[in-house]
Amino acid sequence: MERLSDLIRKIALVEIGAISVVNKKVEEFVRKLEEEGKIAEKEGARLLADLKKTFENQKKEVEEKIEEIIKKMNLATKDDIRHLEKEIKELKEEISRLKGEKE
Repeated sequence: MERLSDLIRKIALVEIGAISVVNKKVEEFVRKLEEEGKIAEKEGARLLADLKKTFENQKKEVEEKIEEIIKKMNLATKDDIRHLEKEIKELKEEISRLKGEKE
């Protein structure tokens, strides 16, 4: 069964993907307006810069919300697992060393 944290991350990726698609479509629309002379190139560049900034902020918000949800669910993070793996490795090495001293 798929882990809940993986499902939440996939939902976040879908949301980020949707934001990205909207970003691309707006960018295409702005370029079209520029080509048709309905807006100046300088104004188009400013709109696209603002759009990029907004996209990055939205992406960051989604990522922060997902991390907050995962923390509230009290799920282990990758860092938690790496830390535990390191501790297990160290304990195994200590056990092997102690066994070697007994013999």
